[in-house]
Amino acid sequence: MLSKEGAPHNVLVNALLVGIIQSDQIARVQSDAATGQAMEAFTRKHIANARVPLGRIGEAREFADIACFLASDAASYITGTAVNVDGGMCPVV
Repeated sequence: MLSKEGAPHNVLVNALLVGIIQSDQIARVQSDAATGQAMEAFTRKHIANARVPLGRIGEAREFADIACFLASDAASYITGTAVNVDGGMCPVV
């Protein structure tokens, strides 16, 4: 496991598991679908299909916030973990 190998050298290893985040990729998918739907209607449909408990697409800023946190000194004791940034699609039970 990488986190165990890196720990003695103060190398932290974590993963961010991304869900549906508003991005150019989402805009391209909407454009490729050529449905004539407004982006809001298109994303609402896909949120429902993906069953996102928070009921919305995440913002890039929200993903960046957790990435910055993990890269900061505030997360200096966090290693070997995965963080879901997915609006609750994959809850930990």
